[in-house]
Amino acid sequence: MNKEFFDRRYLRIFITLFALYLAITYWPSVAKFIGNVGHATIPLLVGAVLAYIINILLNQWEHLYEKFFPTPNARKLQRGICITLSYISIIVILSAVLWLVIPEVIACIKLLLAHHSRIIEKTITYLSNHSFRYIDPSKINWSAVFKQASVGVGGTFKVVRHTATKIISFGTTTVIAVFFSIYLLIFKEMLRRQFYKLIDLWLPRAKNQIMYVIHVFDNSFSSYISGQCKDAAILGICCFIGMTILRLPYAYMMGAVTTVTALIPIIGAILGASVGVVIIFAISPVKALIFLIFIIILQQLDNRITYPIVVGKAIDLPSVWVFVAVMVGGGVSGIIGMMFTVPLFAAFYRIIRDRAQQHTSKAKQSS
Repeated sequence: MNKEFFDRRYLRIFITLFALYLAITYWPSVAKFIGNVGHATIPLLVGAVLAYIINILLNQWEHLYEKFFPTPNARKLQRGICITLSYISIIVILSAVLWLVIPEVIACIKLLLAHHSRIIEKTITYLSNHSFRYIDPSKINWSAVFKQASVGVGGTFKVVRHTATKIISFGTTTVIAVFFSIYLLIFKEMLRRQFYKLIDLWLPRAKNQIMYVIHVFDNSFSSYISGQCKDAAILGICCFIGMTILRLPYAYMMGAVTTVTALIPIIGAILGASVGVVIIFAISPVKALIFLIFIIILQQLDNRITYPIVVGKAIDLPSVWVFVAVMVGGGVSGIIGMMFTVPLFAAFYRIIRDRAQQHTSKAKQSS
């Protein structure tokens, strides 16, 4: 029995070393294969993330649906109706934000062009009067000019083709991700049962630990997403109300912008304030200063009152680690990293804290 055990162990070590040797020797091919697989699975990963976010709304809609339609016949249509309502909710929210922001942005651009039209006209007049006055057309190398122009046209064509390819790729990824997320939401109970069966089959001893870690991560991410959205909505509404009371321009747009940027922890409100200051400064520097003071006060109130109540208790992560998570996430993957590393740090923080508390309690019991 022991000999058979050692033979299996040595066989596993040999297979592992041999696989490692093959991976190192043929690393370019392995890296290319991994890259192709990763590129092919991007729509599925995006769909999984989208399904996880939509599932938070789906649970709320299903809870309401069960209250109003408790009959068994109505339950048959529950999942399809609630999935449709969840996606409609997201579309309505995004459409409302765009409906508030785009007209205000267009008006702001027109205002900036109207204010600076005289400077632009003077610049064009100056260039037209001075740029070509001392140029002798007979001394121009027209062949070089046409060559540079043809290169520029070719470069423009490449840029247009590259942009069109990116747009088509983005559209294809979005469509696949949406359909895959719908499949995941429809069959989420079945997928959960299959996952449990796999754990029971392959990792029965570690089942409790695996389920504990999954529960911690799920609770951390779901609480953070819902709490961050609530805090962003509250901050955006307060920004709109405050700007309306102070009679500052672009209250609708800045309320929507603040709501969107507040989804980014710590620096989101700063980004929204920067946009507002630049836009309002074109109308009145005094109003821009008033807006800056107002948004700083609003952000401080949010950080000390609203955020700890709405989000802080949900993720249970000290502010110093929130700052570290934002900096690490921003350095790794920009704004998306800032948004997702906070609940990730919160999950790790809770697991480490629980383990430390268990170790301390065991040490006290043994002593």
